[in-house]
Amino acid sequence: MDNYPTATYKGYDLYPLVFKHDVARVWPERRPDRSFDAAVVICREGGLPEGEQARTFRLDATPWDNVGAARRGVLRYAEDIINGAVPGQSVLSL
Repeated sequence: MDNYPTATYKGYDLYPLVFKHDVARVWPERRPDRSFDAAVVICREGGLPEGEQARTFRLDATPWDNVGAARRGVLRYAEDIINGAVPGQSVLSL
């Protein structure tokens, strides 16, 4: 991961992480469409996106069908976390 955030929101740097969805394989194997999961690293603005000063939040949602939609969705999720709108998730300890 580079040290340049994709976005900054209310004093936090946001680093979206998009990765290929791991599809369970069964026989006979079907070729599922490409799909993606996402997570976001949130740290204080200007901080390093690793270690104690950052947290990673995975968005447990239906996989997206493209990288752009996954990035947009996880950035909205990060904003909701920062705004305190996601139960059980908080950035207060950062």
